[in-house]
Amino acid sequence: MPPFRRSDLRRYALSLATIAAAVLLTLPLRAVHGATTPFFVLAVLVNAWFGGSGPAAIAALLAIITEDFFFIEPIYSVELDVGDIARAAALAVVLGVVIWFAHVRKQAERKLREQTARLEEQARVLAATEEELRRASRMKDDFLAVLSHELRNPLGAIRNGLYLLGEPGVKDPKRIQEMMDRQLNQLLRLLEDLLDVSRITKGKVELQTETIELASLVRDAVDASRMAIQTMDHDLQVSLPAEPVFLDGDRARLAQVLSNLLGNAAKFTPHGGRIRLDAAAKNGTLVIRVRDNGIGIPPEMMERVFEMFTQGDRSASRLHGGLGIGLSLVRGLVEAHGGTVTASSEGKGKGSEIEVRLPAQKAGVVAPA
Repeated sequence: MPPFRRSDLRRYALSLATIAAAVLLTLPLRAVHGATTPFFVLAVLVNAWFGGSGPAAIAALLAIITEDFFFIEPIYSVELDVGDIARAAALAVVLGVVIWFAHVRKQAERKLREQTARLEEQARVLAATEEELRRASRMKDDFLAVLSHELRNPLGAIRNGLYLLGEPGVKDPKRIQEMMDRQLNQLLRLLEDLLDVSRITKGKVELQTETIELASLVRDAVDASRMAIQTMDHDLQVSLPAEPVFLDGDRARLAQVLSNLLGNAAKFTPHGGRIRLDAAAKNGTLVIRVRDNGIGIPPEMMERVFEMFTQGDRSASRLHGGLGIGLSLVRGLVEAHGGTVTASSEGKGKGSEIEVRLPAQKAGVVAPA
């Protein structure tokens, strides 16, 4: 049985208050036959509407007794003869109908309010979904524009190189071939990134797991990102634990994660900036942070920075290349290794930090490479 609450006391006190008010209002009309009943019916209706069925039933009982006591001869007495019982029964039927009508009406209004609230919530969800679809459509269009730009430039350079190599007496063919090789490698990287995105989206990414030493993994990532960092004349600082740290994972994929983070930091940091890579292992978790003093991440982009095709500053992407899928790849590959990745920034122009957490083995000792 549910406990009696203070709100219940107020609801039942309403029964006494309304019946008392009905008595005070009808006492001057006591001489008028049948003038008192509507006031008691109104009192019961008020209880049924604001208090519920229980207080309304109490009010109905009080109304029957009170009307018999104050307004039915002999006054100030309760007679139980057949006529009085018939009148009381008729009043009880009327009050019962009033209580039932008020209850049904109240239930109908409550259901209507609930249905209206659900419809309003569904309308808000539909509006948010429609806006999200429009945003996704804009992002897709922007991505296709960037993709066409990224594919056209190397293909145009390769076509020009082929044309020059076909000319008689071409000068320095080796330099032209090296240029074509660089452009072809860029195309291959773009296509590989797109394939990785497709694999991750479909859950078909395959990991070649092995035991990896953190220092060698960071070395591979730095080597892969060295050209991008040196081109922008950035200052890169790397801080690793003094003791060797090992983790199980796909070396190529994890190196891709770190090189993507370093390349992203290099791309979105102005010339001569600072990039720092820190790593620490604690309680079986490897924490890697890549920080920069670049353009930062606006607050409105923080929730979407790891989404597909999201870029906070497309002018920088067009200047230095990229499809806006690097951080999405990072998240997919890190989660495939059982880890997590988060981003933080103090705001636009104040740099950013990407934190990667991966399961790590206990520290051990290995022969120096």
